[in-house]
Amino acid sequence: MANETILYEVSEGVALVTFNRPEAMNSLNDQCYREMQDLIGEVAADDAVGAVVLTGAGRAFCAGADVKAMNPGTPILARRKRHRWILSDILQPLVNLEKPVIAAVNGDAVGAGFNIALAADIIIASEAARFSQIFIRLGLVPDLGGLHLLTRIVGLNKAKELCFTGKKIDAQEALRLGIANHIVPADELLPEARKLAAEIAAGPATALAMTKMLLNKSSDTTFEQMLEYESFAQTLAYSTDEYREAVTAFREKRAPKFRSRD
Repeated sequence: MANETILYEVSEGVALVTFNRPEAMNSLNDQCYREMQDLIGEVAADDAVGAVVLTGAGRAFCAGADVKAMNPGTPILARRKRHRWILSDILQPLVNLEKPVIAAVNGDAVGAGFNIALAADIIIASEAARFSQIFIRLGLVPDLGGLHLLTRIVGLNKAKELCFTGKKIDAQEALRLGIANHIVPADELLPEARKLAAEIAAGPATALAMTKMLLNKSSDTTFEQMLEYESFAQTLAYSTDEYREAVTAFREKRAPKFRSRD
């Protein structure tokens, strides 16, 4: 089935994934989640993709769950099953995707939309971007990994403030807190995100994958454990064609060519 709620294209090693429900501020319904699930698997399997840019159509990045599609009468067990599906088949594969992901936040990133942005590796925010853990205003608890991801970035007390109040913060505040890596004018957002993604995508896929995996584990791993993981990863990296190409390129005084564009 063709995607309807998410647009997808690949160019120069970069996959552009666009939430495409602008009339609903790109809020998420089950169709959107199913398409995300399929796309994450497609991106993971495509060796031509070296990095991903995730953004939204229209004036929002993603307004979180589609409130109009919510059914307060859904039985608890059915709701739990659906929630576990989203977490295990969409959020975790996104976080664990062995390719760098850049969230190009063009507008509101609210609730689940905020936490999907946090699941990316780098956030580039438009000057119009706004972020909110809005769950508390609906009588809900932050989900899609937000409690873990946000706390790692801003610290426990600031995460509590953002989650307890549900207040919106602008791009400048997001930058100050370390949520956003960069802020750019709205008309420069996608070009800048694509540029950075293309630069990353041209790099060595194996080393990038292992570096991302180890960085993701770093916050809940002891220093001694991380040294051991680094040792295993580096030993593997030394055995790759990518390493041999880098050494050859250095000796020949040229840029390494890690990826084929065929």
